[in-house]
Amino acid sequence: MIIVYDSLTGQGKKFASKLGYEAIKISDYHEDNDPHIFLVTRSFNFGEVPKTTLDFLNIYHKRVIGTAVSGNRNWGTNFGKAGEVIEKKYQIPLVIKFEMAGMENDIKKTKKFIEDYLNKHT
Repeated sequence: MIIVYDSLTGQGKKFASKLGYEAIKISDYHEDNDPHIFLVTRSFNFGEVPKTTLDFLNIYHKRVIGTAVSGNRNWGTNFGKAGEVIEKKYQIPLVIKFEMAGMENDIKKTKKFIEDYLNKHT
């Protein structure tokens, strides 16, 4: 299991590093042998998916088991909207939308999703 993150402000990196697995910046990821990737990304411009994330998903989407998406609740219905777009386009579960570096419950929910997935698929 590897966590790949796309972070502009560093909040996604902080979230990814709390999950307990190797975490690597999306631009530094080069295909490895692990078939399981968890993606931490962000929304921008009120719900758009970053180009770096789309480029990554166009290559590796079949290996991504789930996503966590950072955003700002002030965006209202567009909060974490990139996760909804990814889920619809690539059929990758949106596990959580989080603000800042995520709260303790956000981390717990994400860890549980990953652990449950790995228990069923490894």
